[in-house]
Amino acid sequence: MPDQRSRQVPTILGITLLGAACRLFAIGQPMRFDESISWAYYVGRPWGSIVASYQQPNNHVFYSLLAKLLAQGVDYAPWALRLPAFIAGVAIVPLTWAVGRRFADEKSAMLAAALSVGATQLVLYATNARGYSLVVALFLVLLLVADELRLSAALGKWTMFSLTAAAGLYTIPVMLYPLGVVVVWLALASRPMDRMRRPRFLAALAAASLSAGILAGLLYLPIVATAGLHALAGNKFVEPSPWPKFAAALPRMVVSTLASWVSPLPWWSTAGVAFLALIGVRRRAPDDRPSLVAAAAIWCGALLMATHRAPFVRVWLFLLPLFLIAVARGVLRCLPRFASRDVPRDKWMPLAVATITLVVAATTHAAEQSDDTGTFRSARDMTAILSPRLRAGDRVLALIPTFGPLLYYFPRAGADTAMLTVPLYSSRRAFLVLDPRQGQTLAWALARHIIDPAQFAEPTLIARYPDGELWEASRRQLAGGRPLH
Repeated sequence: MPDQRSRQVPTILGITLLGAACRLFAIGQPMRFDESISWAYYVGRPWGSIVASYQQPNNHVFYSLLAKLLAQGVDYAPWALRLPAFIAGVAIVPLTWAVGRRFADEKSAMLAAALSVGATQLVLYATNARGYSLVVALFLVLLLVADELRLSAALGKWTMFSLTAAAGLYTIPVMLYPLGVVVVWLALASRPMDRMRRPRFLAALAAASLSAGILAGLLYLPIVATAGLHALAGNKFVEPSPWPKFAAALPRMVVSTLASWVSPLPWWSTAGVAFLALIGVRRRAPDDRPSLVAAAAIWCGALLMATHRAPFVRVWLFLLPLFLIAVARGVLRCLPRFASRDVPRDKWMPLAVATITLVVAATTHAAEQSDDTGTFRSARDMTAILSPRLRAGDRVLALIPTFGPLLYYFPRAGADTAMLTVPLYSSRRAFLVLDPRQGQTLAWALARHIIDPAQFAEPTLIARYPDGELWEASRRQLAGGRPLH
């Protein structure tokens, strides 16, 4: 068995390098809304602001600290801000293989790692300065530690479990979802234990989980002291929905999640890929490990009912590697029906699949084209046009999603970000930055009095991009030449 594993090491290293190359292709994409806001309000500010500020959930605190550490020396370049996500995103590839070996089989694990190379959501969040890739990687590490604990509950392993869980919770509070899955799985794993061992194991599990929560709570104390516990646990993104709205949102969430997981394959392949996953999760032989699917269903279902709030699709990213493992096993179970020989035994097959997924991801630019977390790809070009035109007394009117990227690119072009927030009533000239993809047309802006036609002259078009328009309007003047206020 050790010889077989050692033979797999060069293959998984090759697949991991392909995964790194795939993510490198996308790491230079224009800054997105969420990561731009995160830089402007947290990462780009003093260390104390990161650990004590939480105006909105954009502060993935542990990630923000890592990003500042790595990016401040290179003027917060996009690639540097994304470096912690990139490292975690690359690590997800071999971690998927390691988890697949433990919970499925060797061949499924290798194929799942190959599929993870170009999976759009994994590539996207490996090149997005947010904490989601870090949470996925920590979840996979927790699973590996948990499987070791099932066999030998040593103190050092429990300590690693607590520290890993606390790091995830300090990154994003939604780590509660993956952490709960692992805790439930370990509780289920304790059922076959003898009467003497099981109570001690469950007590240690409770202590380790509580320790992780306490450690994360202590780390969050500066935020609680300045912003209150409501900022973490009661913000608008996690507040309970009315039950009818929650019930209506659940099917949409499931369909959207599955469609995002099968990308870069087209959306219409979702049902077929999901069917392969169902074939893959079905057990054909007894297994001393409890079902991860059951643990995920129990915990996530209970948490959803307790919060009755359908979270963002990206919250479920931690389950994508497990989905890929199930799909890989489903493919290998179905393949003998159509293949004349045992193709999966070919050691080159996983590398070929990884290469194909890399090529598809790179040529379709699926990760870069995703609108998740807000995109305004023309922000840098539009800033280059705006910067030399801006004068004191100007106001740049930009909404979501255009506001965030402009907030990032303005300082790099020598423009004052205050022009994005200065009161319009004191402005002599206004520039409108609109995103037609979001329905933000000039007629829309005028109808909603984003700019008042009675106060400003008819706007003139300065520039138009596929995802943006730039308009200029001067304040109307009274007969005496004074501005109209």
